This record gives sequence, C-alpha cells and structure tokens, in this order.
Amino acid sequence: MTYTKIVGTGRYLPEKILTNFDLEKMVDTTDEWIRTGTGVERRHVVAQDQTTSDMCVEAAKIAIEDAGIDVTDIDMVLVGTTSPDLIFPNCATLVQHRLGIPACPAIGMEAACTSFIYALTTADKFIKAGEAKCALVIGAECISKLIDWTDRNTCVLFGDGAGAVIVKSSDKPGIIATHLGADGQYKDLLYYSVGASKDLHKAGTDQASLKMTGSEVFKVAVKTLGNVATEVLAKAGIHQDELDWLVPHQANIRII
Repeated sequence: MTYTKIVGTGRYLPEKILTNFDLEKMVDTTDEWIRTGTGVERRHVVAQDQTTSDMCVEAAKIAIEDAGIDVTDIDMVLVGTTSPDLIFPNCATLVQHRLGIPACPAIGMEAACTSFIYALTTADKFIKAGEAKCALVIGAECISKLIDWTDRNTCVLFGDGAGAVIVKSSDKPGIIATHLGADGQYKDLLYYSVGASKDLHKAGTDQASLKMTGSEVFKVAVKTLGNVATEVLAKAGIHQDELDWLVPHQANIRII
C-alpha cells in the first residue's frame, strides 16, 4: 500500500515584528486584553513590497533542503492561501517558476484558515492514487495587507508568514488520516468585503477590509474543531487518550 509521508519542513516569517505594545499606540487596546483573549503577544508583518509568493519561496527552500531533495524531484506544487499575489496565475504557479521546478501540476487552494490542510490533503490523495510521487505543499498568508488597522477587533489577531512541507510516497504510514469540511451558512461571520467579481472598484480604499464577528466565530470554531477532531481520530483508529499533542489553529487557543 502507498502512504504519504512528510520528509521535510520549512518556514518563513517576515522581519518586521508588531507587538501588542505597538498596537496599544494604534488602537484602543492593551497587551493584557490581547493576551488574555487570544494568547497572541506579537505578530510578523510583511514589508510593503513583499508578497505571499516571496514568503512561500523562502519557506520552500528550507523544506527542500531539509528533505534532501532537488527541485527536479518535485512533481506537484500546492499552495494554500487566501491572500495570493494575483488573481491569476495562481500562487503555486509563481512559486513553481521561481524555484525552477519543472512543469507540473501547480494548484492554488483558497480555503481561508484551512487552506494548508486542504492543500496537504489534496497532495495526500494524489500520491496515494499514484498521480504524484513528491509534492511541495505550502500554507502562507499575507493578511496584514487586508486589515483595517483602526479596527481593534481584527487587527490584533492576524499576522503574516509561510510554512512548507515536502511529502513523498512511502511504504510506511505517515499521514494517517485527514478530514475536510465547510459550511457556507456562516459566511457573514468572517469575510473580506471585496472580490474579483464583487465590488472590485473598492479595492485599496477604506471600504475594503476584513470583517469579523469575533465572539460568534469563536463559538463556531471551537465546536467545529471538536467535531472534526473526533471524526479524524475515528478514521485513524486512534483514541483521544493516545494523543500527546493537540495543535489547533491560533483562534481556538482557549480549548487547550
């Protein structure tokens, strides 16, 4: 049986750091309020001329080196992001070209916070189906450029960065189980107000920013994560008592 195994990892964080104390000077908030409510103490923010693909490339270089492979070994690239450089070509295509990876499937996965999991799961399916042998999978966000920095309900939460993995086919278990899901009924709880086919003329103005109903997002996220975790454990045949680590999305930090 063919399995999928993570054989290399890499990450990149922008140089600029924005602390809670910096935000105290920008909006009506405090370090204590942010840390108590979210656990966040600081976030990294891209430079003005820095893009999502820039971060992806740096994270990918480290993952490729960590895996001990050459770029010519990679036969699939997936990038999960909700803040790509361009509407098209997709971010994975840009990364593939910049790294010198030979022509191959290059797919952008846009699923907000779950984009990396969608990308990794897709790579897992392709490898298990025999359609790929070595995939570069990246999760990256450049959310700071979408934030209203006068809105304390959102600007304190988000930062920028990229993480990359190399996954290869293996005869030994690696990725044991994954589970995907979405529910569009909650679309108004967290969204960006401008898109390619909706109100594009507002892009770059004060009418375009990330919108969030924080308390409701928290309630839905915690409940959903619990349900999804239970389902994926059942798929894997693992009891929760056997777990050593639970690493949830930052927004769900209170459940730990």
